Amino acid sequence: MLSSEIKSLMKITFIGSPAVGKTTMLKLLSKNSVDRLYLPTHGFDLKTVKLDDYYLKVWDMGGQRSYFKAYSKDYLLGSDVIFIVTDSTPRNVLNSRELINYATHFVGKECPIIAIANKQDLQKSDGRMSPNRVEDILRVKTYGFSAINPNNRIKLMDIIRKELKQIAIRRRLKEIEL
Repeated sequence: MLSSEIKSLMKITFIGSPAVGKTTMLKLLSKNSVDRLYLPTHGFDLKTVKLDDYYLKVWDMGGQRSYFKAYSKDYLLGSDVIFIVTDSTPRNVLNSRELINYATHFVGKECPIIAIANKQDLQKSDGRMSPNRVEDILRVKTYGFSAINPNNRIKLMDIIRKELKQIAIRRRLKEIEL
């Protein structure tokens, strides 16, 4: 890999409970078709996606606790940004808070943790919370989302672009300090 490619390489990690939409988001990013068939991710899935001048190594961690506790440390280390994906239900949001606390032990303060309040297209009658409410509980920047809508691919790319710009600024500042 050329040094210019290495500088534009970013590691993005999606974590969250089972069936919250992590794999669907990865499919959106990699231009794969999005279907409604749920097949749990066993272990992890890894894709490389080109976005503008960046090469993204996108890690999709299986949400089962046995996978997460056994392997997450290795997959979280070196992340440039972590997206915690929740289905916006109260129970899952509380589980996400726990995952955020766990992840912060393995990544530095320079690695942002961003929440995706997924499944905003579903009924509020089942207790789903607004992105603002999710953000209040998780205490991290939160974006509302509906991953099953292929038209949201651009929205997801814009969210990632915004975070990558901040990471690039921090990297440049670090280089100047050295």
